[in-house]
Amino acid sequence: MSKRILIARFLNRYLNYLWSKSAEQNNRLLISMINRANSAKVLDIGCDSGKLIIERVQNIRKPQIYGIDIRSEAVSSSKKLGIKTKKGNVERGLPFPSNFFDIVSANQIIEHLVNVDRFASEIYRVLKPNGYLILSTENLSSWHNIFALILGWQAFSQHISQIKNIGNPFRLSDWENIPACFTHVKIFTPKGLKDLFKMHNFQIIDFFGASYYPFPSLFSTFLAKIDPVHSPFIGIKAKKLK
Repeated sequence: MSKRILIARFLNRYLNYLWSKSAEQNNRLLISMINRANSAKVLDIGCDSGKLIIERVQNIRKPQIYGIDIRSEAVSSSKKLGIKTKKGNVERGLPFPSNFFDIVSANQIIEHLVNVDRFASEIYRVLKPNGYLILSTENLSSWHNIFALILGWQAFSQHISQIKNIGNPFRLSDWENIPACFTHVKIFTPKGLKDLFKMHNFQIIDFFGASYYPFPSLFSTFLAKIDPVHSPFIGIKAKKLK
């Protein structure tokens, strides 16, 4: 095996390690964004198994958790944990009443959507007045994406084909026949993300970055606080304006 292939494999494994640690750091930040409360109605968009949203609402003494996911297995798994989950495609709307939720959570969802305006307006509709959204996504202006673009490669955070993950020799996965719901369609910069939700009558309360490539956990946490604009994950806490 050539030295070039060995180096490529090492870098790929290291980037995957960084990604998993970054996802953990991102979830901890989302937990910190949820206000302490005695009770609250919470919607998790793209709830998956439901385990993460249960962890995320630990600051709420008696949460009422609702979920929506496009995959039947996710709906089934989350219902077993007591989450009131519906199956649905969020691009077609949220099947819940207006002014119903105190909190909406959307972790790593918006990058999979085509109609992000519909997504933002539906979140606004289902939130109560002064209710808030916590949302995170991958960051187009992360240093690893900038580096890839300078070299003429596809950004790490975006997929251009469902047949195979192409365009970047150090891509984090070698998926083939990627399901449509897993492809990354729109990748935001910090300004783009904030501007979208401001346009849909949200007030940005907080903005954060999680992790900082290519540095390991402890140092990356520190750097992300100083320079969140170039973190691999970015997020907002945004309040619905009347």
